[in-house]
Amino acid sequence: MLTRTRCCQLLAAAPLLLVSFTGSAGCQEVEAPSAQRDTTHIDYSKSHGFLNIFSPYTFPSVPEPRLADLQRLQDLVVDGKLVLSLDDAIVLALENNGEIAVARYDLPIAQTDLLRAKGGGATRGVAGTYQSTTLFSGSLGGGVGSGAATGGSGAGGILGGGINSVGSARCCDPNLSVSYGWSNAITPLNYKVVSGVSINTTHQASVAAAYSQGFLTGTSLFVSEDNSRLSSNSTTAIYDPEFVSSLSAGVSQHLLRGFGTRANSRFIRIGRNDLKYSMSIFRQRTIVAVAEVMTAYYDLLSDRESILVAQEGLENAQKLTDHKQAEVGSAAEYDELRSEEEVAVREQDLQKAQDTFAQDAKALKVKLCRDFNEGLATAEVVPSDHLPDPQPGDVPLLAEALREAAIHRPEIEQAEMDLSNQNVVIEAIHNSLLPSLDVYASYSLSGLNGALGPTFTNVFDGDYPNFSYGLTLNLPIRNRTAQADAERALLEQRQLQTKLQDAKNQAVWNVSDALSAVEQTRGQLASAQKLVKLARQVLDMRHQKSVLPSADVEDAITSQRNLTVAEARVVEARVTYAKALVRYEVVTGTLLDRNNIALSEAIEGGVNKGPDASGIPNQQIGRGTAQP
Repeated sequence: MLTRTRCCQLLAAAPLLLVSFTGSAGCQEVEAPSAQRDTTHIDYSKSHGFLNIFSPYTFPSVPEPRLADLQRLQDLVVDGKLVLSLDDAIVLALENNGEIAVARYDLPIAQTDLLRAKGGGATRGVAGTYQSTTLFSGSLGGGVGSGAATGGSGAGGILGGGINSVGSARCCDPNLSVSYGWSNAITPLNYKVVSGVSINTTHQASVAAAYSQGFLTGTSLFVSEDNSRLSSNSTTAIYDPEFVSSLSAGVSQHLLRGFGTRANSRFIRIGRNDLKYSMSIFRQRTIVAVAEVMTAYYDLLSDRESILVAQEGLENAQKLTDHKQAEVGSAAEYDELRSEEEVAVREQDLQKAQDTFAQDAKALKVKLCRDFNEGLATAEVVPSDHLPDPQPGDVPLLAEALREAAIHRPEIEQAEMDLSNQNVVIEAIHNSLLPSLDVYASYSLSGLNGALGPTFTNVFDGDYPNFSYGLTLNLPIRNRTAQADAERALLEQRQLQTKLQDAKNQAVWNVSDALSAVEQTRGQLASAQKLVKLARQVLDMRHQKSVLPSADVEDAITSQRNLTVAEARVVEARVTYAKALVRYEVVTGTLLDRNNIALSEAIEGGVNKGPDASGIPNQQIGRGTAQP
């Protein structure tokens, strides 16, 4: 059976028990950052425990950014040539692309926001998210609960009786304070009744410790202990020196405003939503970066086919020149000059196509590396895929496409999360409209004696107890500040609802437009291929007629040009079709899924896949098809 002495001893040990309990729980969930680990491998939403008493007060360690390329890129460069498939280009982008690397930091930044909210602070927001200012009281950065306050009337008040009111502590990190003070005072007096002397000389030293913590329920807990020693030249004091000790515990609870975890966990809930929001933003930026890489790779494939078209045009022009050099006469001389002129034009076209290929190759390499050095700049890019051919199942019907966009499109997902955060805001603002009604209770034990040991005995034996409780009601008249915040929060909610609908409307337009572009380009490609077939037949007939005296060199040149133009249109239509597929996947948010790209690998910055040139079968990323 617990005695009063035992209860007092437990009460005195309460601060140590609370610190030990909280510290153990904290240490179980945290792992100290290591400089060798990548930034995304560390969970910044978890804090250090209390057993390492110095870690909360030391500057944290964050790994340095990786500014060099992974080994995969170097392995792909053989004899100064970068043999590159579409799969390899996408993998290199996931590992080394600068835009993805920059966006990757938004994820741990959002984790620090959640950690701040767990400690009772306000979230600072993440890139792209909407954060209502109605959550903050007075200034940005305010947290949950009021500043730490222990309440009570102090040791003198406790000894003299009275009601010890208890304030509220800030949620959610506990606070431990220790103080020491010393004074020497000589005070002249106009009377001798109280102290028996006209000049009072005192020497005082005091030591105090207090523990306070607020909880998400709206509960605040306080435990404090004060000890002081006072000596003086007073002739009326019972003890000289006198030792005064007190041990106090108090609890307070919000009953209206600030009551319950739903109201007080608003920043934690927003912080967790912002983690999802930052992931959506990262996925969106990864989609954009990968789409740019795929588009640049398709441009390179188009450049290569343009070179082949230019080479064929040059070969046809050279055949005509070789034939005309065998003829004699003034007409033959004109035809020879005319054919040589055409050769020069075709050589110029070929040089232009080769220059365009080289320029686009550099632009692609910049997107695939973290360190664009001299060796990579001079490496020749050899694409190993070719432009995709249209297939019946490349894109679904409009209804299915819209369903995919509603599920995967990042803009819709982000608008919904903004609205979800605003609902949390409105719930918190609704609570802030209520009056403030708090209940509190405190229990204090005091001791007084001429030595420290007997003073502690007074405290632990509970010789001089003081128990208090009470209610505090604060009723703001008119309450216009809270009303204005509530109205603003509702207006912001309506605005975000409109923004969500606009995002859905934009998705319908973008998806339908992308589908139309795919179908239109498919038709243009078929027409261009038909034109190439006809132009080639005409040129073949011209070559057959060229052995006849009536052959016209201008007609032959025109036929050659028509074929070159038709083949160039086919190349343009094919690359436009490939880009139209990429655009469809971007506007529906399905680019990663349709190309077998794992978002987790983009987050890690490393892909478990060997180069295509190794001969080891891997799951295909992208849609590029290897050259036969």
